Amino acid sequence: MSKAVTSPDAAAYRRFSADRQIASGFAALREGGVDLSQIAPAAAKNDKPAHRDAWFEGVLDQLPICVYMTDAEGRVTYVNRAAGAFVGREPRIGADRWCVTHKLFTIEGAPLAPQDGPMAVALRESRPVRGVEAMLERPDGTRTPVLTYPTPLFGDDGALTGGFNLLVDISKRKQAEQKLADTLHHDGLTGLHNRPALSAHLDRRLIQARLAGEGLVVMRMDLDGFKALNDEHGHAVGDAILVEAAQRLRTSAGDAFLARIGGDEFMLVSGALQTEGEARAQAERVRCAFAQEFFTGDHSFKISVSAGCARFPGDGEDQIRLIAAANAALNLAKSEGPGAMRMFDLAEQAREQERLTFSRHLRQAIERNEIHPHYQPLFRADGAIAGFEALARWKDPVRGIVAPASFIPAAEEGGLIAKLDAYVLRSACIEAARWTQPLRISVNISALEFQSGDLPGRVAAVLAETGLDPERLELEITEGVMVTDADRAMATFGKLRALGVRIALDDFGTGYSSLSYLHRFPLTTLKIDRSFIAKLGVTLESVAITRAVIQLGHALGIEVVAEGVETPEQLDFLIQEGCDLTQGFLLGRPLDASAYAHVTGA
Repeated sequence: MSKAVTSPDAAAYRRFSADRQIASGFAALREGGVDLSQIAPAAAKNDKPAHRDAWFEGVLDQLPICVYMTDAEGRVTYVNRAAGAFVGREPRIGADRWCVTHKLFTIEGAPLAPQDGPMAVALRESRPVRGVEAMLERPDGTRTPVLTYPTPLFGDDGALTGGFNLLVDISKRKQAEQKLADTLHHDGLTGLHNRPALSAHLDRRLIQARLAGEGLVVMRMDLDGFKALNDEHGHAVGDAILVEAAQRLRTSAGDAFLARIGGDEFMLVSGALQTEGEARAQAERVRCAFAQEFFTGDHSFKISVSAGCARFPGDGEDQIRLIAAANAALNLAKSEGPGAMRMFDLAEQAREQERLTFSRHLRQAIERNEIHPHYQPLFRADGAIAGFEALARWKDPVRGIVAPASFIPAAEEGGLIAKLDAYVLRSACIEAARWTQPLRISVNISALEFQSGDLPGRVAAVLAETGLDPERLELEITEGVMVTDADRAMATFGKLRALGVRIALDDFGTGYSSLSYLHRFPLTTLKIDRSFIAKLGVTLESVAITRAVIQLGHALGIEVVAEGVETPEQLDFLIQEGCDLTQGFLLGRPLDASAYAHVTGA
């Protein structure tokens, strides 16, 4: 033996270790961590055994560790008492026990036969193989995970006679590992799979789908309005909603794989769905699962789910592209309103990507102050300039001049309009304060900015900073601000007028026109929408409406401005009808302030 044995009777150990096969068995015990010093005294008691193998069995039966042996073909030929108790069948006693325990139990995955990988290594290196995991199946069919430590046994002639194996029950360890795996791969709140588990599963499913020539669907889902609900009612209510939502998704998903990937975001990976119709049917089952209200405590909530679907292989051949496609489809679904479902569409996604790119460039332009006001003059009937309207202009390096009709809605949608409005207002007031002529400056204020907060306070701050006379500033608003919240609009108008600022109602006649608005709100100017001016001389209705607005404004003491004047005939009509001010390309285009320095005296 290569290692000394610390034993009260080392001589006895040397006597039985002289046998090649027994020596291999004890070497395996030592490699398996068995303290041989505890069995040497027992070996000494059988100094002259009647049968070598019976003596060896007597030694092994004292061990608390399970030992079994196999023949050269991997069949179980012997078990000690500990192994027999573990298997559930007491081994026979006697010298013939070597030959009567065939098929006492089977082990799946263990290296029992010489042709197996681990046993082949053991044969080549003539040493035990440590800790091979396997599954033991007892005669009653029960199964237990185990570790085996196989060592090849050779006869005196050097031929392989079988294997000597230690057996360790690892079921508790496996249970602990499974519990840890469940913790690592499942969401602690809902019990659904988590993001890492989703990634691993989707990789496996994609491999299976490729091999089988199948399709599958990835569906991304969000709970509509969940953030507002969670903020208003607290996380306890929000968590209860998420748990119930997860249960409804389980019920509707069938055999699909479900994961919670964060917050109120869920992902579904279907089985073998081939057609768009099958994908839509799956999404409809999910949608219907949220038809009933959610109840938690004393509250009930109506919550819908929005979904975006992407299909393999058409929408992506790997999980990164598939998930990105599902996310893009979900974004389109949410833009349609609560409870919508969209399939990924490449052409539509290209348009969406262009929109996102446009919004990103717009944000950068606003942050870098690359959008500047241009100034379009307002003319009196006698041809004198009464003032200018400040109009935002964006010169993009790639797109060139971008029309306000394109970037103003994008700024509103992207939450950039407040910053843009504030920049244009301040820039226009700084410019007007430089003029030696006391000309009016008009600035458009978006409905979102008007309703968002303390507009009078911000205007007052700009006036104080620039030193501009408030009576020279005119803010242009649309009719919608008076309809959305009339009382709030009235209060805001009152504060602005108290500052001395003028207020113009822009695009009059195209929205929610009502005489009551003109009567209730302290307006100073009406701007006739360009759509009516464009049809002067074309339709009798436009002539009648334009004339009526001019007369109405004068009757109420409100100044009237016509915008979009492009022909001499339009201008002549407006002058004849007594329109106070006109503006349009016929009279003067929006230009940089320096182009009108001869008028402003800057």
